Amino acid sequence: MILRRNIRWTTLALIVAIALGGSSARAREAGALADSLAHGGMAAAHAMSPGGALSLEEALLDVAAANPSLQARRAMVTAALRRVPPSGAWEQPMLELGAVNVPLSGKFNDDEMTMKMVGLVQRVPLFGKNGLRRRAADQEAEAEGAAATRSHYEIFGAAIEAYAESYFGLERARAAGRHRGVMDRLVESARARYRSGNGRLEDALRAEAERARVHADAISFAAGTARSLARLDALRGRDPSPDARDLQALPSFAVPADPSGWLAAARDGHPRLLEAEARERRYAFSARAARRMVWPDLEVRASYGVRGKDRFGMALEDMFTATVGFMVPIFAKSREYAMGAEMDAMARGAAAERREAELDLSREAMSLHAEASAASRMVSLLADTVVVVQRRAVEAGWSGYAAGGSDLWRVFELSHSLYSEELQHLDAQEGLAVTQARLVSLTGRGDLAGVELPAIRKEER
Repeated sequence: MILRRNIRWTTLALIVAIALGGSSARAREAGALADSLAHGGMAAAHAMSPGGALSLEEALLDVAAANPSLQARRAMVTAALRRVPPSGAWEQPMLELGAVNVPLSGKFNDDEMTMKMVGLVQRVPLFGKNGLRRRAADQEAEAEGAAATRSHYEIFGAAIEAYAESYFGLERARAAGRHRGVMDRLVESARARYRSGNGRLEDALRAEAERARVHADAISFAAGTARSLARLDALRGRDPSPDARDLQALPSFAVPADPSGWLAAARDGHPRLLEAEARERRYAFSARAARRMVWPDLEVRASYGVRGKDRFGMALEDMFTATVGFMVPIFAKSREYAMGAEMDAMARGAAAERREAELDLSREAMSLHAEASAASRMVSLLADTVVVVQRRAVEAGWSGYAAGGSDLWRVFELSHSLYSEELQHLDAQEGLAVTQARLVSLTGRGDLAGVELPAIRKEER
């Protein structure tokens, strides 16, 4: 692409130089303008050199490693995984130490039932309530993992979009710089023609106004690029840098004619669907665990009492106590059954959310494919026809001006039209790149978008 652009500008310079042939003032002006175009194209190509420029793959690796939102998501997954073992664990046993049946005198040998006691109390779940709670917590961890995967998709897509905005902002600034060089020469030529009496004042003024407008475009493009680069830096987990940077071109993106591949990628195993399914199972297990609480746990209690000697010095035999207790579910309807009904309703809500997500993903995949197809056709049309024809028109305008068949203002109009078409082409390319980013956000499939994505790490170790 850079080599073809150099050849194009050099060819334009040669066409103008050959057409000039003579030594007229018009020929010298056209020669100077063509020389400006040739050098401007070479300078732009040099500025686009990828040496030392940031690539999209490098930016995505930074995002995967240092993005704070992804780090927070991984921490949440780790926390959810750590909640699984305690959810199904038995309650801690209780150790009791004390004195039993001690008279007000405080003496341990006044009453034969006075003893020093050590006891142990343990609640024993017999009917699987803890196992259901553990399975519910495990499904919650699965839902958090799916949500973390979905966050990776979205943030990778946001990074690609910010990269595309930055890259095409730089390209617009380069296009404005090239057109600014042409306008500088046109302004000089218009002034010279006006001073020599061969031109009109309005031509010189219009050329100066157009040069100022192109300068304003360059300022606007630079501001937009700085904003996009700051967003890209934030996604990469870095402080915004004011230093000038260059970016490598985005990888090519081919839009298939059939959207079925995109539809399948959006529906089959999508983390949004997996998250809804996991939460539905989590609520179902929680409902079962709430109803299982009606089946009482056993509370086993055992104690051992040391009695020592009575008031006469005779040794007393030690004693022990063992009891088993359980809850009587008198109020189960207003508590445990109500909790189960609540979890059943939450499970039905999660199932409805899953269906809603499935429809939404299918709709978004179809809409995205339509937008990407239109953007791809627009890019091809502008690149292969509109911009090419407009460049030929500019070359013909220069040739006509050198031969005396047209005036300088006609060349100005043609150059301005070429500049506008180049900006429109860049807009179309950015639009296609945005659909590329949205495809990654939607499916997480780098192979469909032509992008190599980093591996997803769900958990912080």
